Amino acid sequence: MRGEIGVDSEEALEADLAEFARHERKGGWALALLIAKRVEPGTDNGVGLEQLSTNWFSRTVFRRISAREFARRTHSSHRRVMAYWKAWERAAADGIVDPAFTLEPGRHVELPDEDTVPFFGEKGYYRSYEAREVSSERVRAIEEEAERAGIKATAPVSIATQPKALTAAVVADATARGAAQEGLDEFHRRQAEQDQADRDAARRTAQDRRRGYDRDEEAEVVQAVRQSAQAASEADAALDVFNEITAIRLGTLRTLGLLQRHQIAFTHERSQSLAGLCDAATAAIGFIRDLVTSNSTALNDAALQAFLDESEKKLG
Repeated sequence: MRGEIGVDSEEALEADLAEFARHERKGGWALALLIAKRVEPGTDNGVGLEQLSTNWFSRTVFRRISAREFARRTHSSHRRVMAYWKAWERAAADGIVDPAFTLEPGRHVELPDEDTVPFFGEKGYYRSYEAREVSSERVRAIEEEAERAGIKATAPVSIATQPKALTAAVVADATARGAAQEGLDEFHRRQAEQDQADRDAARRTAQDRRRGYDRDEEAEVVQAVRQSAQAASEADAALDVFNEITAIRLGTLRTLGLLQRHQIAFTHERSQSLAGLCDAATAAIGFIRDLVTSNSTALNDAALQAFLDESEKKLG
């Protein structure tokens, strides 16, 4: 049968809060321990209601409070309290300390030696930027870049959150100016690469669409020829042929007029496309001329398809 459950007192909680104040700016691991054993992250959305946590091995109920309540009662900030808590949990993940949920007041905890396992600094577990108002998107981007550079994100994020300090360093120090210029050069290089990749992708998309339009237009031509052959009488068809050829001639005259009035400098790609269209048009006119001046009175599907296939090869 289980014995009586002891209840942690308000006085004990107040003692731990006072202990935090005494350790302020002196011992990172000691402060993190006080937070780890007294804070329950996510409790009541951070609004300071007390929670009773039970350790069934020691049969003791003790008080945990939200990070916001802890910050209020120690005149600190919610973000800073959580930065300490996260540092403790990082160390716990590495097996340096026990996880926060296993801690309880009154049990002795052997803290890491600051000289051997630093809490603060570049090699420490504490991330000072977690205590500042920095958007998660900015932090994530800087962390990714820091990982590529093989360094921790603490210093880069700290620098990014102090633009005036960064400006002062660049203005006053040649080494800082060189590093800033190197960063700008790398940024512009990556931007240029991305812009080129975007342009290449857009060009490929345009080419794919143009090929799709060409195939669709070819199918429409075949369908139009079939429909015209079925619906129109021979006399109507002859008149339509005359009108179409006249329209082609008028189109070429309008094109010549445009070229005469405007000094157009075509790009190489556009010039090649226009040359291909002219070659295809010339072949089509020649084919039509042979048909209308010969004894042939009909153009069957096979002959039309053979001509279109040959034109596609020239365009390609």
